[in-house]
Amino acid sequence: MSAMDATGKSSGIPVNRFALFAETILAGVIVLLLSVPLVTAPAAYAAGVAHLERHLSGRDDSLRSLWGNFRRALPGSWKMGITTAVAAVVIVLNLLLALVGQLPGRAVILPATLILAAAGAVLFLRIAANWSGGINWSGDADQQPADAPGPQRWALAYSQARADALRDWTGSLLLLAAVFMTVVFVWMLQALFVIVPGTLVLAAAAIKIRSHR
Repeated sequence: MSAMDATGKSSGIPVNRFALFAETILAGVIVLLLSVPLVTAPAAYAAGVAHLERHLSGRDDSLRSLWGNFRRALPGSWKMGITTAVAAVVIVLNLLLALVGQLPGRAVILPATLILAAAGAVLFLRIAANWSGGINWSGDADQQPADAPGPQRWALAYSQARADALRDWTGSLLLLAAVFMTVVFVWMLQALFVIVPGTLVLAAAAIKIRSHR
């Protein structure tokens, strides 16, 4: 199988499905480990998406390059990391309180929590995907230059993600479907939580490539 360009013709880059599956699982496990402190989750997912983009484009996809991307993504990511950690704690706390029937205003707060969590997850994935600027799939210049300061790259990724979320609304729905699918996986079998990061990283990379084409 080969990657396809915008005209539907093969780009000449072979894509082995089994290799992609293995790379997704491996990258997902590493992203999971790097995300354990929560505040490092944005940098971890950004590095994961960049790693799969490099794999799909036939560039260096070694673990060393993934680690290097993670280290480059850390500067400037702390504000988003803290926000992500606080939001995750609030969401989990609300869900636990709702589960035991101790959430005040449950009829309103629970649906609002789920909606905000879904929207936040989609925006988070888009920001992480846009951090690197990625592979030049569309033939246009990358949005985030490699030598841009960390905070500037994250600010550009955030502004671009907000625009993409509405402009490419079908992509946002596909990302939402990926999030929902991972939730169902974990609900069915808790041990499947290890594949969640890989699934989300692959979905974010795929939606980004699709959007650029």
